[in-house]
Amino acid sequence: MMSSSSSETVGQLGRKPAELLADIYRLAGQRDWDAVAERLHPEIVIYEAESLPFAGEWKGRDALQRLSAAMYGTWADAKVEIHEIIGGETYAAVILSLTMTSKKTGRTFTQTLSEVGKFEDGLLREHRIHYFDSAEIAAEA
Repeated sequence: MMSSSSSETVGQLGRKPAELLADIYRLAGQRDWDAVAERLHPEIVIYEAESLPFAGEWKGRDALQRLSAAMYGTWADAKVEIHEIIGGETYAAVILSLTMTSKKTGRTFTQTLSEVGKFEDGLLREHRIHYFDSAEIAAEA
């Protein structure tokens, strides 16, 4: 289970959103879901495009873990390449490429995404995922 403590949360407060988001991506890449959960607000909402098979609002501290399983389970293979993470005082955005191989067609294709996170009290509170062409993703899924 989570080993979150108030001292860990306080330690996150002095960090900028871009640093916090980079940390979340690093930990998610390592599949350290307990550490990821510690960095998510208890009322986090992650938004995926309604046209996708993993669409909708994903809520709760295990939302990113559940969403990752659904997204990666959609493809025969999927790889993320992070290009840059930028941010201000409340928001951070990541620009990345997602290369996917369709289980349906066997086709491998790449999409550019931007993902925008809003932070509250040093924790990721809201995350919106924007695809270059969600219709292509839906067709290949």
